[in-house]
Amino acid sequence: MPNITDTKNVAYAAIDQQAKSLIELSKDVWEHPEPGYRERRTAKLVAEFITKIGLQPREEIAITGVIARIDTGRPGPHVAIFGELDSLIVPEHRVADSETGAAHVCGHNIQVGNMLAAAVGLSQPEVLESLSGSISFMAVPAEEYIEIEFREGLRESGELEFLAGKQEFIRLGELDDVDIS
Repeated sequence: MPNITDTKNVAYAAIDQQAKSLIELSKDVWEHPEPGYRERRTAKLVAEFITKIGLQPREEIAITGVIARIDTGRPGPHVAIFGELDSLIVPEHRVADSETGAAHVCGHNIQVGNMLAAAVGLSQPEVLESLSGSISFMAVPAEEYIEIEFREGLRESGELEFLAGKQEFIRLGELDDVDIS
C-alpha cells in the first residue's frame, strides 16, 4: 500500500491534469445559472464530466440531480461529497441572466467544480487502494428556497414531494447509507 504522501500526490496530479477542464466547467455554470429543479444544462455538464473521468453517473434524481458512486470493495464508511446545482434569482446582480434574473451569487458553480475535482482525485486507482468504504459525488438540485409557486406545481404534479433537493434526496433514499457528508 502506498504511503499517504504518495497517495495525495497522485490525487493532486490528476486534479492538476484536469484543472483547465474543471475551471472551464465552473465558469460555464457561472455563465449559465439555473434556479432549482431547472438545472438541466448544469446537470448534463456534470454527468458528461463524470462519465469522461470514468465514473457512471445516475441522472434525473429528484428531477435534475446526478450521483456517481465509487466503492473500494473494502468495508468502511460511505462518504458523500455534495455540489449544489442551482442559482438564486437576483435580477439586479451584475451578471444575472437577462431573461431569468438568475445568478450564481452563492458560489454553487465553484462547489460543483470542487466536487468534480474531488471525483477526479479520489477515483484514481492508486488513491482507491488506500481507501476503504465508498464515496458518492452528489450534484444536488434546488438548495436555494426560491420560486415556491413553481415547486408547488411540481409537487402537485407528483414530480416531487419536498420543495428542496436534499430533502428530496432523503425521501428517495439516496442518503440512507451515507455516514458522513
